[in-house]
Amino acid sequence: MLIVIGNLQQSFENIGKETFRLYPWSFLAVILYFPLGMYLGIPRMLKEYQKNGSWRFNWVKIIVITLPLIYFSFFWFIPFSYPIPDFMVGSHSTFKLAMIASGLFL
Repeated sequence: MLIVIGNLQQSFENIGKETFRLYPWSFLAVILYFPLGMYLGIPRMLKEYQKNGSWRFNWVKIIVITLPLIYFSFFWFIPFSYPIPDFMVGSHSTFKLAMIASGLFL
């Protein structure tokens, strides 16, 4: 899965370099890492599935953890977003890790 995501991201970067239209391709490159986080969360979901009782949606975890991580991943694309300090966005891997973590916690 990592190889496929890496190849897709590389092709998105090449398309952006050739066409000089970075917006849709850079947006898709960030979104690619969300399914990886969901894939990593499958063992935890299977454990929850085997428990007895009714399923509950943990709203606190969604609001406190997942939404800020998604905001952190996409703040470059939101024109009215509050700036994030430079030490938090030192490299592009922070956006990828935030998307993986948001998929994992969702």
